[in-house]
Amino acid sequence: MTSIAGRNILYGAALTTAAQLSKIGGGFLLLKLIAVYLGPGGMGQIGNFMSVVTILSLLAGGGVVNGVIKYVAALRANKKELLIFVSSVKIYSFVFSFVIVVIGCVFSEKIAFYIFDDSSKYWLIIVLALAQMGFGFTNLVTGVANGLMDTRSYALIQVVGNVSVLPIAWVLVSNFLFVGAALSVVLFYLSYALPAYYFYKKSVFFKRSLRFSLLRTNTVRLSVYTLMACVGAISVPLVEIIVRGQLINSSGLDVAGLWQGSIKLSSAYMGFFTVFLAVYFMPLIVKQEGNKELSSTVVRFVIVVMAVFFVGALVLYLFRAMLIPLLLSRDFSDLGDLIQYQLIGDFFRVSAYVVGFVVIAKSSLKIYLFSEVVQGVLFMTLCSIFLGQGMALKGVFIAHIIMNMVYFFVSMIGFFIYLNCYSGGKKCS
Repeated sequence: MTSIAGRNILYGAALTTAAQLSKIGGGFLLLKLIAVYLGPGGMGQIGNFMSVVTILSLLAGGGVVNGVIKYVAALRANKKELLIFVSSVKIYSFVFSFVIVVIGCVFSEKIAFYIFDDSSKYWLIIVLALAQMGFGFTNLVTGVANGLMDTRSYALIQVVGNVSVLPIAWVLVSNFLFVGAALSVVLFYLSYALPAYYFYKKSVFFKRSLRFSLLRTNTVRLSVYTLMACVGAISVPLVEIIVRGQLINSSGLDVAGLWQGSIKLSSAYMGFFTVFLAVYFMPLIVKQEGNKELSSTVVRFVIVVMAVFFVGALVLYLFRAMLIPLLLSRDFSDLGDLIQYQLIGDFFRVSAYVVGFVVIAKSSLKIYLFSEVVQGVLFMTLCSIFLGQGMALKGVFIAHIIMNMVYFFVSMIGFFIYLNCYSGGKKCS
């Protein structure tokens, strides 16, 4: 039995790794297409739209994917309660997505003017608003799959989506340049919806009539994760939009494009760790109550994450002269002189992610909101100071290091304070 369990764990790990490699690879190839055809200037120009798509990919369906993973993992032994909960999520996600569609369509011109400085591109906002309903559906299906530890379905959704989108993206970007790149970014997230529907249709949740019992209770549970997602999804891209504007004003569009390239590189490899922690770490700690068990699990994962990231970052840094032109284009070669700052900041950030997932798993809303707001304010303040001193892009990278170092050390201190608060039957909120 032990050998069978071990094989299942290895099989699940292999599937998840394949899924993330396909996503990272797909993201890099899409990024390279945009970099080659649009260059740093075009990358800087499309940066704000990328940030908005990122916001909606996280908020779609209410941004409750982590909550779905948590409660499905907790309820999977009770089929009746599980069906009721998933029914509540369907209702909640649809209503939230529909509200975003209405807002996107009504205010499309104003949003387009703010993002593109061109209100005539309002139709791209409408396309995005409609597409986010597909984002929300995918988040629901993958959240349930991860909560049930169904790594096969999750992996296949990711792989099929990532493989299928690239030929279409190449046609769009090569023929329609900026507009094609914008549509490709939307399509990259929408491509998962079709394989997600295939697995949804085969599941026990398909054609189940909606059940409104416990809807109010589950709505309250899910709203906590929506608030977390809103702050997390909006704060980082919004801060990026503000800093990008400052960088364009002080150093020009090409420099902002270099920063955008580094952000997309970072989000690609950081996404691997985020999903790894969501799929394996969070379900593991959902039911852990004892301080000793929880602290040992967290410390173990922090060490593993640090070690894996350090090795990957070292490879990227040592071979940066070859890898940056390969992953982006030769126009981004200047990024090689600054990439070490991005990697140092990301090292501390990914290490702090482990503690962040404890906060999410335990629904510690106040801690999560406080940490997200403080990070955003600190980063913007540091960027403003360094850009004002004429440090240009290097100043933004140094601000990134300082902010993430502070975030990591405060997170670790806060975690041990949380353990003390959590002992004795009390629960931090």
